[in-house]
Amino acid sequence: MTSTTKALIAAGLAVVCAAALIVWQVKFRKSDSLSNLSADDMALIAEDQPPQFRSRLATDAEARKSFADDLKKLLAVAEEARAKGIANKPEVKRQLDLVRSVVVAENYLKSQGMTGANGPSIPEQEVEEFFKQPANQAKFDQFINDAKAKNPQLAGGPIPEEQLKQVRQQLGQVLIGEQKAIAAGAHKQRKVDLQVKLEQARILAQTYAQEQLAEKMKATDQEVDEYLAKHPELDTSKQNRPKAEEVLKRARSGEDFTKLAKEFSTEPGAKEKGGDLGWFGPGQMVPEFEKAAFALKPGEISEIVETKFGYHIIKLEDRKTETKEGKPEEQVKARHILIGVSSGDAANPFAPPQSPKEKARAAVEQEKQKKVLDDIVGRSRVTVAENFQVKMPDPQPQQGLPPGFPGSGPQPGQAQPVEPMTDPHQQPADPKKAQPKPQK
Repeated sequence: MTSTTKALIAAGLAVVCAAALIVWQVKFRKSDSLSNLSADDMALIAEDQPPQFRSRLATDAEARKSFADDLKKLLAVAEEARAKGIANKPEVKRQLDLVRSVVVAENYLKSQGMTGANGPSIPEQEVEEFFKQPANQAKFDQFINDAKAKNPQLAGGPIPEEQLKQVRQQLGQVLIGEQKAIAAGAHKQRKVDLQVKLEQARILAQTYAQEQLAEKMKATDQEVDEYLAKHPELDTSKQNRPKAEEVLKRARSGEDFTKLAKEFSTEPGAKEKGGDLGWFGPGQMVPEFEKAAFALKPGEISEIVETKFGYHIIKLEDRKTETKEGKPEEQVKARHILIGVSSGDAANPFAPPQSPKEKARAAVEQEKQKKVLDDIVGRSRVTVAENFQVKMPDPQPQQGLPPGFPGSGPQPGQAQPVEPMTDPHQQPADPKKAQPKPQK
């Protein structure tokens, strides 16, 4: 699939899943909403979850309760979005119709064994006959117009004929599959109905959140300042600077720099290597760090160097000059100790560091988001069963050779080997070739 085709699909689908490739016009009805999920409904919804999550739902009552709570919030926001008229917007109607068509067709074609590795197995000739009807051709034209409206890249020029043909084939396959499903009554199955309504609820909730709730969830500067005043612990620099000064004192008094780095450095790569950064040249480190390192003589230890990552203590080990691209370039070899700034993200310790104000803003907005959601749920009519049964997923078939056999490689679900981490403060020598590095 070419980049143009991918852009077409992404633009036309918006918040809908990547498999949804078409648009289907139907009259929107209030009965399409969900205001009650019974225990049987929840069991059916749980069956569609990924095996690992489904296993957790089957064995953990708290996970089931949390899952039910999340669905209740989703449905409550979607319900309010309907009341605010979001579902009546033409472009939103088309998205709602889109997911209905895709879910109905996908379930039916799969149940009939009419899908393969490349999608639905509906003959190309059948698709061509389908689009000879003006109403069906109009649906395709509308889809292309929607795609162009959502993606300026596509609006900038004509779409290649080959890409149009691919999208047209995908559109026809799903629309025809939907027609077959309705003829067989497959669209009336409760499991299919639930899938449709939940996907529609996601579209409504996300659209409503973006258009009308986002501003209510933003933190003002005054709120951020007030939060910081109540939570001075967010400014970790007040604790880190004295600690860095104490470590610097010990390093300059003759203690082993490598041991100090392993004990105190908060940067995992440097910590494991005793702070060793190896050789580096100009442009490879953040400016403040580079300036301090290149100003040292071999054996010297720097003053405390502050960067956005925290407080550094640098020890220069050696210097040399190399010829690169016909020009001499000075290189230095150094170690460092970082008393770092927290990323503020417990789930991702390698996220970029956050300033105290950024942490406060995130905390305030999280509180405001919770309040907005709680208020919406509180005034909604939605009920969701928390006590429901979940069947354990069937065991996943093992593929390939058993672990440990020559040539077997990593098995499905098996952890992949982790590459040694490079120093997060290192800057790429060639931005076009370099890969992004994790930052603290």
